[in-house]
This record gives sequence, C-alpha cells and structure tokens, in this order.
Amino acid sequence: MNFASYEFWKLLILCFLASRVIMGIAKAISPELESLFGKLCLAATGLILLGAESWLTLGVFLWVVGLSWIGVLIASRDGFEKSSIPGKLIFAVLLVGQLAPLFYYKYWTFVLNDLLGLAVKVPSVFIPIGLSFYTFQKIGFWIDTIRNPGSRPRFLDYLNFCSFFPQIVAGPIEKRAALLPQIEEFVYKIRPANIPASAQWIVLGLAYKMVVADNLGLYPGKFHIDPSNPFHVWLEVFTFSIRIYFDFAGYSFIAVGLALIFGIRLTLNFRSPYWSANLREYWRNWHVTLGAWLRDYIYIPLGGNKNGRGIINILIVFLVSGIWHGAGWGFIIWGLLHGVGLTLCSSAKEKKTPWAIRWLVTFTFITATRLYFMETNTDLLIEKSCGFLNPLSYNLTNLRSLPAAFSGPLDIISLMLIFAIATIALLAEGLGIRKNKEPYHYGRLRIITFLLVFLIVFLAPMEESRFIYFNF
Repeated sequence: MNFASYEFWKLLILCFLASRVIMGIAKAISPELESLFGKLCLAATGLILLGAESWLTLGVFLWVVGLSWIGVLIASRDGFEKSSIPGKLIFAVLLVGQLAPLFYYKYWTFVLNDLLGLAVKVPSVFIPIGLSFYTFQKIGFWIDTIRNPGSRPRFLDYLNFCSFFPQIVAGPIEKRAALLPQIEEFVYKIRPANIPASAQWIVLGLAYKMVVADNLGLYPGKFHIDPSNPFHVWLEVFTFSIRIYFDFAGYSFIAVGLALIFGIRLTLNFRSPYWSANLREYWRNWHVTLGAWLRDYIYIPLGGNKNGRGIINILIVFLVSGIWHGAGWGFIIWGLLHGVGLTLCSSAKEKKTPWAIRWLVTFTFITATRLYFMETNTDLLIEKSCGFLNPLSYNLTNLRSLPAAFSGPLDIISLMLIFAIATIALLAEGLGIRKNKEPYHYGRLRIITFLLVFLIVFLAPMEESRFIYFNF
C-alpha cells in the first residue's frame, strides 16, 4: 500500500468506482441499504488494498483483528471481571496471541541468535507491512473496551476502524475515542468541499516523499563511507535524519489528505519536530500517536512519575519504543539514549539558555542518535561508533577526506540541491510556527501546491521507493 506508487492509486480508483456502482444498486433496491453498503465498501477497500501486498499480509492482519474482537466481546459482557483470575488469564492469552505474529516476524531471529546466542539458521521472512502499527492500535482498542466495558461497537464499525486504509500500514495509531465515532457516522461519499484541502495535503506529502526523501534514499548506494571517519558518519546520519523525517511525515500528510476526502479527520502525526528546542518538545511533535499510545498504555499504568518512579518508567517506555521500531541492539541503544536524554532534559534548567543553543543541542542529539537507528549491522555499528565517539578522530586528515565519500562532484551538487529544498521546507515550517499558524500552513498554500506538483514531475526519481516505516 505504497501511496507513492502508480499501482496504489490505480487500485484505489478502481475500488472507489466499484463501490459507487454497488452503492447505486443498493440504493435502487432500498435507500436504507446505501449506508450499510457504504460501510461494507469501505471495509472491502481497505482489505483489498492490504491483500494486494500479499495474502500473508492480509491473513496476519485478520488474525490480529479477530483476536482483538474476541477480546472486545469478552470484555463487554455483563459480569466480566477483569481483575479475577479467569479475567487475567483471558487477557494474557489474547495478548500473547495478538503479539505472536509481531514476535515471530520481527524478533524471533534476534532472540535466538543475538540474545540466546544459539546460532540457529532461521528462514528469512518479510515483515508484513503495518504489523507493528495495527497490532498496537488493536491492543489499545481492546484495553479501552476493558476500561469502558459498556461501549461495544458494531462489528462492521470495528472492522472499518481497523482497516481504514489511509492509516492501516504506517499510522497514525488512532485511538478508539478519536476514530470510532467518525466511523460510526461514516457515509461513503466524496466531500467536494474537502477536495482542495485534501489535495494540498496529498501533494505536500508526495513532495516530501518523492522530491526529498526518495532522492536522499539514493545516496546510501552512492556514498563511500569510511566507518572510522567521523565526518563520513556524520554525513551519513545527517542525510538519513533528513530523509526519515520527510519520508514519514510525507506518508502522514498523504494519509490525512486521503481520509479528508471521505470526511474522516486523522491526527496529524508530525508537528515540525525538527524545530524543537528540547527532547520533551521533540517527542510531543514526532510520531505523535505512538508517543500518546506509549504514554496511555505503558507509562501511566506503570505509575507515571508517582512514588519516584518517573525516571525508571521513562526508560521502560523508551526501551519499548526502541524495540517497537526494530529487532537489534542499535534500536535498543537508541531507545535508551532517548530515555536518558529525556530524563536529563526534564531535570535541566533551560530558561536562561538561549533558544538557538537549546535547538542546536537538541537537533545534534537527535541526529547523532540516528546512527543507532540507521545502522542495523552490529559490526559496522561498533566500528562507526568508535570513530564517531573518539575525539582524536576529529582531525584535519579525516576532514579533508570528506569529499572521498562521494563518487564525484555531480553527487555533491545534487545532494546540496536536495538539502536546499529540505531547508526551504523546514524554514517554511518554522515560519508557520512563528506566525502562530499550523506548521505546514505555508506548504499548503495554493500557489505552493502548483509549484510542488512541478517539482514532483521533474525531480522525483523514476524508481518507486517504499516508505521507510513499512519496515517497522
């Protein structure tokens, strides 16, 4: 379900046209059937788009959805005692069942070979797209039902909550209270009044993805990185840091735009996080719905900052965040570094420090820790870390060899061009914040939308590229 691919848009349009025909027939039979068939068509669209990836992807999704629904049915029954031994046992069994595909596809090899050191040859398997996202979302829905047992939805509304296609594979991880009421009131039709705003979000997202992220994605194959040279590593992690933001934010913008066409308002998952002046602010603005999920279902149940447990609970939350992103020591280190950084940030006195200094320190920390997020080869990660963290490696000899990381002058010029476009986009976000507007206000002006279409046509790479977070 790659929003940046021709095949996705072709299949989506075909699904929409088929839905209109089916709903027209249903309305001719009985006007009362139109609403029902509209919701059926919406569910079918999501399942078809997911199944187009692979039957396995669809099967795993339906497994998680089915177990979550069983949990919802049990939790909403009269007389169900969640604190009883049978209640706790049912909770544990269903939770393990929902997490089992995530563990197998994402963590099984790491646990056997890295944690247990068994050196077992495990057949390589691909991670079904969206697995981490929809698993967390369904568990959250189920827990919300346990907390409010008298509010069981209709199955079709629940299915549409789960399979609403703009958010199914890479978020936002919408909570029940935010999305379900909109699904329950859903009527399958295009909202003409929403089309301009929807188009602006979609074009902005495609530009972030195809003009900036996809072009930067070409450079890992072009760079000639010396792992022991910290300047080479800084170039690599800075490029990746810019790329991952424009890639993931681009997906989120397209998701918001697609949902808006159908009258559904999704959470804006990014709020210009690279203008944050401390880590608290950064994590309020980066992957907003994941942060909210971790807060509501892990941090607060652990006790939050009560009884002096704030620091340990923050570390647990960010350890989970690191593991959620991937199986590897780098992800664990990345999560713990951000947990430690956030606890230090919470205790620091920042008011007397100029904003520019706080911003520079924050952005440098975010970029530096991307190394542990980016590099999945443990041996290379160790080698890069040794050079990266060694003060003696920052010398003139290594600095002068920085151009050797490129294949030639043309690569340097093209990279500078993409960085310039990214800088303009980030400055536009900053201007939006400064003017007390939504950060992406200026990127969605009508004249800018036409300019972005021009840039997409002429600067987007010919090869289609999947979104980075499809790997998570």
